[in-house]
Amino acid sequence: MLKNRFFGISLLLILGIILLSSCAKPPEQEMQAARDAVAAATNAEANLYAADLLIPAQDSLNQAETFFGEKKYADAKRLALFAKSWADSAATMAVTNKEQMKASAENAVNEAGAKLETLKKGKIPPKMKAEVKTCDANLAEAKNALGAGDYKKASDLATDVITKVTAIEEGMKKK
Repeated sequence: MLKNRFFGISLLLILGIILLSSCAKPPEQEMQAARDAVAAATNAEANLYAADLLIPAQDSLNQAETFFGEKKYADAKRLALFAKSWADSAATMAVTNKEQMKASAENAVNEAGAKLETLKKGKIPPKMKAEVKTCDANLAEAKNALGAGDYKKASDLATDVITKVTAIEEGMKKK
């Protein structure tokens, strides 16, 4: 009888040790790495230049935080790793896309400037001079945005100048 009791207690202790050792530990390192990666992607302006990668990273991190709070550590760890991967990709892609946007904006500003200068060399009807003045102001704003690193704004403004100059030229041809 004593043997059975000793065996039962031993079995319970062994099962308890196995259960405790099999419990998942909080994935604190993975969570912090995911948080850091999302912050780095945000600092790299992934929200502007790689939003399609940053959004799933943020969503995964948010869900990982929820699971972490619910002590569902395996799910939290899986989503934290996923968030880190997406955020790392977003940061890398943001740098690449920003450089491409910069080149595109520089080209658009140069093209807008050249078109506007060509237009000014011609005879501009008095009723179109206000539009040309607006194009001048928008081009100056595009150059300022380019210098400030706001490549999307610079590109948008320069493209708008190109469109307006083309419309003015078409209007002048009709006369």
